[in-house]
Amino acid sequence: MSGKKIRQLELIGILFFVLGLLSILNLPILSSVGEQVKENSLSAANITTLDGTKYEGNDQFNSIQRSMLIGMLIGTVFFTLTCFLTGTCLLKQISHRSCIVGSVVILIAFPLGTALGIWALLTLFDNKTKPLFETPAELNEADFQP
Repeated sequence: MSGKKIRQLELIGILFFVLGLLSILNLPILSSVGEQVKENSLSAANITTLDGTKYEGNDQFNSIQRSMLIGMLIGTVFFTLTCFLTGTCLLKQISHRSCIVGSVVILIAFPLGTALGIWALLTLFDNKTKPLFETPAELNEADFQP
């Protein structure tokens, strides 16, 4: 039975890596969406200035757009690192708690991350999975305690 759980953890770890790569590839799409939103909002607004000329935009909107893009970049990098670290922990079967935290974080990526996160959490909370994360030294210490 532990062989099946090990294969499950390896598959989940690989899928974490795949989701991390997909989130990196998402960045160019997000930046083009931000530019399209700017164009659409300025063309649909039909705002004029006090002297009657058509409003062309201002620095405030540009700074908001830059802030959003930087926020998306930071969020994507954080999400990608979380996916890669959790995938590594699952493949090497180290740090059970880190795997749980990574699985909870990945739940925000709907629908793929949610499905993968739920599957990972169900696997990690199984009673037969936690002993796979314990090192041989921890197992030996547990045997000698009364």
